[in-house]
Amino acid sequence: MGLYDEIRWEAALPEGHPPDDRIFQTKSLDPCLDYFLVTPEGRLFLVGSGWQDDDLEHAQNLRGVDVEFHGDVRLLSTKSHREYLVRFTHGTLEWMRPLAEGEPSDAIGLARVKFAAARSETEGSPPEAEAPKAGPL
Repeated sequence: MGLYDEIRWEAALPEGHPPDDRIFQTKSLDPCLDYFLVTPEGRLFLVGSGWQDDDLEHAQNLRGVDVEFHGDVRLLSTKSHREYLVRFTHGTLEWMRPLAEGEPSDAIGLARVKFAAARSETEGSPPEAEAPKAGPL
């Protein structure tokens, strides 16, 4: 299972996402059971720790530090178990979209898929290994 972080989402949700499902889990942010908040303006704030603070769903008056995060984050909603990929650019939410089944969640994973596809196209299937030839001892 491992550690994860939780994010309370106050920014706009994608069309069709249940409006009462605003707590997400992620392993994309150096998972340490930290609590984050995405503000209505799309900023990501570190607001607490699962080791010390109330759970995010019931926490009041959340204050924290702007993370100024730049990159992609994979999210899983805790109630409906929907997966999303979100992008922050220079600290501000750029977009949020559903993650397709089997889709790699980061640039390295996507590069690996493209590399494997290109290799199989150029090399064909790997050659059969030849049995070692008997020779003098």
